[in-house]
Amino acid sequence: MNTNAPDYVNSEAFRRHISRLRSSLAAHGHDTTCEFITEHTYIRGRKFSFKDHEYQEKILRDNSQEKVVKKAAQMGLSEIFARLALAKSVLVNGFSTIYTLPAATAAQNFMKTRIDPVIDSSEYLRDAVSGDIDNSSMKQFGDSFLYLKGAQVDRQAISVPADLLINDEVDNSSQEVMTLYESRLNHSSYAEKIKLSTPSIPDFGIDLLFKESRQHFNLCKCNHCGHWFFPQYYENVVIPDFNRDLDRITKGDFRSHSFRWQEAYVACPECWKPVDLGPANREWVVKNPGDAYVAAGYQCSPFDCPAIIKPSALIKSSVEYKRPQDFRNQRLGESMEDKESSFDLEELNRALISEYPGGGFSYVMGLDMGLICWCTIAAVCGDGTLIIVKTEGIPMHKVKQRRAELAKQYRVRMTVVDSVPYAETVLSMQQDDNNLFAAVYVETKGIELFRVKDQEEDDEKAQEQIKQVNVVRNRGFDQVMLELRSGRILKVMDENDDLWKEHLRDQKRVKEFRNEELIMVWKKSKGDDHLHHSLLYTLVASRMLGVSAGVLEGVPIILGKFGV
Repeated sequence: MNTNAPDYVNSEAFRRHISRLRSSLAAHGHDTTCEFITEHTYIRGRKFSFKDHEYQEKILRDNSQEKVVKKAAQMGLSEIFARLALAKSVLVNGFSTIYTLPAATAAQNFMKTRIDPVIDSSEYLRDAVSGDIDNSSMKQFGDSFLYLKGAQVDRQAISVPADLLINDEVDNSSQEVMTLYESRLNHSSYAEKIKLSTPSIPDFGIDLLFKESRQHFNLCKCNHCGHWFFPQYYENVVIPDFNRDLDRITKGDFRSHSFRWQEAYVACPECWKPVDLGPANREWVVKNPGDAYVAAGYQCSPFDCPAIIKPSALIKSSVEYKRPQDFRNQRLGESMEDKESSFDLEELNRALISEYPGGGFSYVMGLDMGLICWCTIAAVCGDGTLIIVKTEGIPMHKVKQRRAELAKQYRVRMTVVDSVPYAETVLSMQQDDNNLFAAVYVETKGIELFRVKDQEEDDEKAQEQIKQVNVVRNRGFDQVMLELRSGRILKVMDENDDLWKEHLRDQKRVKEFRNEELIMVWKKSKGDDHLHHSLLYTLVASRMLGVSAGVLEGVPIILGKFGV
């Protein structure tokens, strides 16, 4: 405090005014943000330093408009991007940042535990923040704003412009809501995007974004033979006198006095000597420099923090996860899928049979609408087994006629049709078939697989008769997986077998926040999944046999409990 200056000089309002002037005069650049972070932010009472996290500085100094960071957990990247967001807010006047996490509560906790402590420990930031807007979801710095929001439901994609969008934990966020957030950048001259996450399955979320970027890997030069390589756990970690693969380690091994896991090291694949993983022997290298991708992608592995994350710690944690996929995702930063996340080709091949053995007493149809409408027809056996006897892609302009032909040919008793986006066509088909129901995907915490609704015609409101079935989407696909793996869904071989397997393998089960809970949901990856949807509709149709408008009499009915 200046005791000789006029009172207004020491006032809070004056300090904020000076802070805004400094912000407006500051140059905007990636070098500037790094210097600001090390000069004006603190951690554990000391100025922030990149020591032991040297790899982070390269990412921050990259001037690419878009960045993608595929990472292992607990590497300090959320921490550094929080500081980047604060630096941008005070260095660039009128600059707005939206930082998202999968759920609103997670975003608020991030503000309280990550953002607020950085501000509180820095006199510069404390003076810069405005007392008018300073809460758990929003901060104001002069004319700049920082928003912390969830990426879970549409309404969280607030209608404010932004210059920088940071999506944290991409794979657990709603992919659709993150896309909505990107529209907030449309009128910005900066329009910067940063996406970071631990990966989940291949070709989804951060893994797909990384593959569609200029891919940077932090290579290591062997300090013995000069060989360059990218350190990887299963390929390069060595335990003295241990001759089994690392993925065969069990909790029982840690009770063995001969298991020297604490002496584990990273070995050069050329000379097999222990390597020094320190920053003097590391260099970021672009794998695909000739690709014209906008985004710069960075693969961050635990070996980028050798002073903090030891090979022994990775070995110890490898037996602490129920699923190997979770260990690879979280601790190694690698994508992986297992039987909980998708079908494999072997089990789909087992479902194929050469000819229809007979025994079905009814036929049902599922139809997924689109420019090409994909139809699945199955025989329903006495024990509930479905035998797919027909798959066919029908052009949209022929679907009404062709569906009627197939229904007549196979004497289809029940049909479930995707109601979106061709509701009028579906309504028209319902006029020709009293047992054709429009499917609507819903979410519910109940145990039902679907709920049938029937609304009678209302002359006064000029409302047509609507026959609708609300299908619990994720539970439905779980049931398809269960039925197929138990041998209760079979398919007669035809010309669409390869396509059928591709469509069923395209959708993956991933973790996503819904209603502030982390649950397993089915998400489309990068191909087509129409036959997967039509198979679900076929399964629902098989559970609805016997239902008609006359039976329902306008009363909603709950059917199809799990295990029926």
